[in-house]
Amino acid sequence: MYTSSSAERTSVPQSRHQVLYIAFAEFLFSITFLVVGIFLLYTLGEQILDADAVALNLHIFAYFFLGLSTTLGISGSLHRSRSLVAMFCSMTLAQLVFGLGSGIYCLAILFNDPGDIISRLLHNKCSHLDHFSQAFCDRTPMMKYLTLALFMQMWLIEILGVYYAQGYVQELLDEETDGVKEVDYEFDYDYAYYGDC
Repeated sequence: MYTSSSAERTSVPQSRHQVLYIAFAEFLFSITFLVVGIFLLYTLGEQILDADAVALNLHIFAYFFLGLSTTLGISGSLHRSRSLVAMFCSMTLAQLVFGLGSGIYCLAILFNDPGDIISRLLHNKCSHLDHFSQAFCDRTPMMKYLTLALFMQMWLIEILGVYYAQGYVQELLDEETDGVKEVDYEFDYDYAYYGDC
């Protein structure tokens, strides 16, 4: 019985650290995605198509929301707060669903061939931009597959975030339940002890 309780105590910090690391990784990704999205929206301005502008705005909104939710995960794991970790789990799941939709839309726009005339027009309009913005504007293969790889990696991290957060919430709940049972047992034992006197 002693070994099982000690095993539970060692498993809680592992889950706690997993949630902390995943939330921190999500935070770094959200900051990176936000900076890139705002940078592209600012540098490209009116040089891009309306569909591209919508995709960028969705992208910025999705990762701003993710950045907010990661603060709950980091704070919840640091303070061992079940409610904060549960909120982080729910918000990450919601962002994952929204991020999948917006990400697939962004990738569909990026991989879509707008045609030779529009491609030449975009190339001429974006020729004065920096190399990164021009590569996005021209829809180069490197930009397409780099964006796809980043989205896939982000979705995988979010799935792991939901998984580890759920596990940690359950462990904190079990820990609270064990604490209540221990208090009840001590109360019953004292009652029985004094009752025999």
